[in-house]
Amino acid sequence: MHISDGILSSEVVITSSVIAIGFVLYSLKTIKNNNIAIIAAMGAIFFIASFIHIPLGPTQIHLVLLGVIGIVLGSSVFLSILIALLLQATLLGYGGLTSLGSNLLIMALPAFLIYLITKNGLLNFLSQKMKYFSIGFLAVFLSTIFLALILALSKDEYLYASYTIIFANIPAMIIEGLITLFLINYLKKSMPTLLDEVNL
Repeated sequence: MHISDGILSSEVVITSSVIAIGFVLYSLKTIKNNNIAIIAAMGAIFFIASFIHIPLGPTQIHLVLLGVIGIVLGSSVFLSILIALLLQATLLGYGGLTSLGSNLLIMALPAFLIYLITKNGLLNFLSQKMKYFSIGFLAVFLSTIFLALILALSKDEYLYASYTIIFANIPAMIIEGLITLFLINYLKKSMPTLLDEVNL
C-alpha cells in the first residue's frame, strides 16, 4: 500500500505532509524514555513484515501488522512507522520520499485509531476472539480507505482504482485479522504487561 513518488498531486502531497508532521511532533511530545526500545522493535517488525508476501491469484499481498503495532505503541506509532517507511523508501524503493507524509497517514493513522478504539473499549461488545480479529481487520480496512481517499483526492482518474483497491485488499484484511488474533494471544501469555494500556 505504498504510494510512489509522482503519483499524487502537489496539493495532496503538501497537505498530507503537513498533517503527518503534526502527528510526528505529537508523537515526539508524548514519547517516554522507557518506550524507545519497543518503538524501535515495532518499527523493525513493521519493516520485516512487509517482506512476508502471500500469493493471492495473480498478485501478492504482504503483512503490515498495524493493529498489533497500534495497540502496543499508541501515539508513538507515528514515529516508529515514519522511521520504517523512510528506510523502506531509501533502501528498498517501497514508496517515495515526496509521498512519505501520505504513506505515513495511510499506515500510522489507522494504527493510532485502533489504539484509541481499543483503549476506549469500543470493541468490548465482541467476544474475545472476534475483538482480537477485528483489531487486525479494521486496521487494514482503515488503511485501505485512507489509501483510496488520498488517491481519489489527488486525481479524478484514480477514482476507479480507489474502488478496486478496497476490494483487492479484503483478503489482506482477513489474513491480518487472523494473524493479529494469534499475535495478541501470544503477547498476553508471554508479555502481558505490554498490553496493559489498552486493557486487553
